[in-house]
Amino acid sequence: MKMVKHVVCVDFFSGAGGMTNGLISAGVHVLAGVDNEPGCEKTYVQNNKNKNGSRPEFICKNIFPKSTIHPTGQQAEIRQRIEQLIRRYKRENNVKAVSLVFAICAPCQPFTKITKIEMTDGRQFKRANDANLLLTTLDLIKHFKPAAIICENVEGMVTREDAVILQFKARLKRLGYSFDVKVINAIDFGVPQNRKRTIGIGLRTVIAGCKADVPTKDPRVIAPKTVEEAIGYLPAIAAGEVHPKIKNHRTRALNDLNLKRISSVRPGESNLVLKHTKYGDLSLDCHRNLEERAGKPSFTDTYTRMRANAPSPTITTKCLSITNGRFGHYDTTQNRGLSAKEAALLQTFPRTFVFYPVENIQFTALLIGNAVPPKLAKFFGNYVVQKLPD
Repeated sequence: MKMVKHVVCVDFFSGAGGMTNGLISAGVHVLAGVDNEPGCEKTYVQNNKNKNGSRPEFICKNIFPKSTIHPTGQQAEIRQRIEQLIRRYKRENNVKAVSLVFAICAPCQPFTKITKIEMTDGRQFKRANDANLLLTTLDLIKHFKPAAIICENVEGMVTREDAVILQFKARLKRLGYSFDVKVINAIDFGVPQNRKRTIGIGLRTVIAGCKADVPTKDPRVIAPKTVEEAIGYLPAIAAGEVHPKIKNHRTRALNDLNLKRISSVRPGESNLVLKHTKYGDLSLDCHRNLEERAGKPSFTDTYTRMRANAPSPTITTKCLSITNGRFGHYDTTQNRGLSAKEAALLQTFPRTFVFYPVENIQFTALLIGNAVPPKLAKFFGNYVVQKLPD
């Protein structure tokens, strides 16, 4: 009789729990999510449940070790609590050993390909700290020696010359890990959006007995899933409206000018059509000024609609605003941006998943845009589980 794998996980920088949700679907028992944002806790705990009915714990602590630079660091407390959770799992399941997985999805802002701007000293300090978050987990890896590691972040994390993840890889090698890192597109894993991400997989050589190799496609995905397939079943609502029964199906209000803009654009068109509408020239002054200086149009996706029969653009933390990308609804009878529910579905969160507080649409967008698509997490969770011995 084949033995049951006892694969348990700690999800670092868990946010709302996209990675956790996908790993649970892959059969991994998630012990806890670690994040220092208390506003994530209700969403994380209420929506994630392990196969045995238990819910992962939310550890709201600062991951930095306590030091002069980080006097509020709580890494020692995090380590202690993880040890307690592992012991409890072993006791409750009457097992002597588990295969531990660390999921590490550090905040992505330091790695995005955004034009450099002048930053205050405080902002520079925060950026430097965030860039070091991935490396900070190395002390915990050294202590717990997890059998596998899963990392997810933006494309720029590996394409930058000073890529932190390459430093991470070198340090892991010295700790006895095979680590592979690649840029993938979530569209190739059944996620209905163009979302390029860096995926890193680490396997502890003495346990897995094989080298890590990040797959770049789910072979079961034949054709990309479309926006309409993902969100087309939801009832129509207007800009600024809240659906009375479907939680998170609410949209941002639009002023009269922006209502005219979005009503003048058809799915897939650029905002260049705003120069010639039935209302006159509705193009933005800032866009016209940029075009005059650069000699060509810029930011042509803002104030536009996504296509029904294609994947969506990358769902970001600004995905509910038509001013920040091609986030207008494809249905020309609905002159609005995406609802929070639609954005969550495009990220492949389950239909029953609810983001809290439901009335705070701005915070909801932050949770959704920063999340790992659960479907992507499930694929790599399955990959790691298959690599670990029984």
